[in-house]
Amino acid sequence: MSDSNTTPISSPRRVLVTGAAKGIGVGIARAFAHHGDRILIHFRSDPDAAQRLADELRPHAAEVALHQADLADLDQLDQLFAHVRSLWGGLDVAVNNAGWDPGFVPLDHITPDLYRQLTDINIRGTLFCCLREIELMRQHHLRGAIINIGSVQQNTTVTGRTLYAMSKGAIHSLTAQLALETGPDGIRINNIAPGYIEVPRLTDRPDFSQPHEAAKIPLRRTGTPDDIGQFALFLASDKASFIHGQTLVADGGVSCRLARFNPDLN
Repeated sequence: MSDSNTTPISSPRRVLVTGAAKGIGVGIARAFAHHGDRILIHFRSDPDAAQRLADELRPHAAEVALHQADLADLDQLDQLFAHVRSLWGGLDVAVNNAGWDPGFVPLDHITPDLYRQLTDINIRGTLFCCLREIELMRQHHLRGAIINIGSVQQNTTVTGRTLYAMSKGAIHSLTAQLALETGPDGIRINNIAPGYIEVPRLTDRPDFSQPHEAAKIPLRRTGTPDDIGQFALFLASDKASFIHGQTLVADGGVSCRLARFNPDLN
């Protein structure tokens, strides 16, 4: 499908953010809300956090809606997209941020159940969200934007991260492959690979020290959810109209250090 046969993204845009109630998802939802877009906040397990975010964003966004679903369950995933259809009919932007980080898992602690739990959320959930989003955009001939959230640890040299790195590497490959399929429709898809971001699973650790973490990073600071939110906002904009099929790292340079200087850094 050529650009001449596609419909420009509407304004305000209709934006789905999965895993939006916590961590990086909050920064992403906040960025699009402050841009004046219409936001659907997906969350899995914390309705109170989701409601607090919705209350924060409503003065800024054109519209804020909520939907709870476990995206590892394909029936619940389909219910999410049924909600999108009933709410807006179509979709302009989707940010697939929902995922699970099991932490550091030694090789002898990897089990089939842990593998299934991780891949059902991080790989299967992301894949089927992408497929439903592409379907919605194609049906309405929209030049939409899809943004996946991977991790710099797709190329990690940190021990104990085999399962997580594998799942994020799959998102990298998925993004590139889908780009071949969606490019002719004018649907752009990219992947953000964040590094050390100040999210609760990091900052709530008893041994967390911001200066210590920052000292590991060439820019000498940790990232914030708002850093990733602004990056996603850019990738969804016309300013990024020729960026497609890419994994783009936002990590303050830490991946350079991981790869070249300290393979056991954790």
